[in-house]
Amino acid sequence: MTALGGALVAFRYLTVLPLPKSRAAGDVGRAAGWFPVVGLALGVCLALASLAVDRVVPPGVGAMLLIALWAGLTGGLHLDGLADSWDGLGGGWSRERTLSIMRDARSGPYGVTAIVLVLGLKAAALASLPEGLAWRALVLAPVLGRAGPLLLVALGRPARPEGVGHALAAGARWPTLVAGGLVATLVSIATLGAWGALALAVAGGMAWAWAVYLRRRLGGFTGDTLGALVEGTEAVVLTLTVSLDFLELA
Repeated sequence: MTALGGALVAFRYLTVLPLPKSRAAGDVGRAAGWFPVVGLALGVCLALASLAVDRVVPPGVGAMLLIALWAGLTGGLHLDGLADSWDGLGGGWSRERTLSIMRDARSGPYGVTAIVLVLGLKAAALASLPEGLAWRALVLAPVLGRAGPLLLVALGRPARPEGVGHALAAGARWPTLVAGGLVATLVSIATLGAWGALALAVAGGMAWAWAVYLRRRLGGFTGDTLGALVEGTEAVVLTLTVSLDFLELA
């Protein structure tokens, strides 16, 4: 796969852009190194949008509009994974039952609660950030959110012999995973300096802890749990930035 082909696959899979579809499932894995780049593109769009909404609506309304745009640009892909993951992990008492619940397209109480809490936390964090820091957090959060799955793939194994998780693991190669990690590192330092390195470390710790938990609970990761990690990491990065500002450290 060429570099351009990998970028197209990554953008097509992670966004709603009307780009050509991948010809093979394994292409998603080979394009994994581009995931943080997709996050960077999303972050730039959100940062530009934040500069506009801050001038026409109050912070709380602006935060909700940005969250809506954020979900719209990704087609709710990761929110769906978040809901399915928490429905399965919350309602399944065995590995088989948990995986079965995750396959169900309907969202149950655990999943709905997870979506409300994560989106609410994101909106509250954005509404609390000053303009000069908000755009930096908006750039960084999607990047680290999409770097997390790369580390999860490197540390874990797919829980099922099919699905997105298996395709990603089967096609991913170490050079692409490392390249994606390098992009995330550079963006972290460029946006928040030393505190960006802290955010990177926190995101890496989350991916590691999630990999350990999923290995024990399910035997590995699924496409849904990758999406859950994306959403969780984004929310934590925004919250960390708010905390640094509140403590007058950022």
